[in-house]
Amino acid sequence: MSAVKVIRALLVDHAPLAALIEADSICAGTVPVGVIPAISIKEITRVELGTASRTQASVLVTSRIQVTVHAKTYPEQKALLEAAKLSSGVYTGVIAGVVVRSVLRDVVGPDMTDEAAGLYQQTRDFKVAYIAPN
Repeated sequence: MSAVKVIRALLVDHAPLAALIEADSICAGTVPVGVIPAISIKEITRVELGTASRTQASVLVTSRIQVTVHAKTYPEQKALLEAAKLSSGVYTGVIAGVVVRSVLRDVVGPDMTDEAAGLYQQTRDFKVAYIAPN
């Protein structure tokens, strides 16, 4: 959950996204029913890189985090996805109480549309490297 907390904190504090969506609509896990526009954040994979030493107090973790935008229209979907990419630059240090080594943009997923339900979605992944207790 640590990497999910990191990405949520970065998205909530990102001004271009804040102009389009309320902070309460940026959710760790599943978006509540009826909340649109919204963003859900989930961990897809995690690699924990420990050492052979049994005395190692912490490990380097790299998590792939999937950010899914949920919108009412296709243009809104694209605007949310663009704002959710975060700014270029380095995200390191303590973020949401987590010691972060790096946050990198990764792949963007396909358009997903349920026109009958009026739901437009797309994903953007991030790789978050952080230090976790062993």
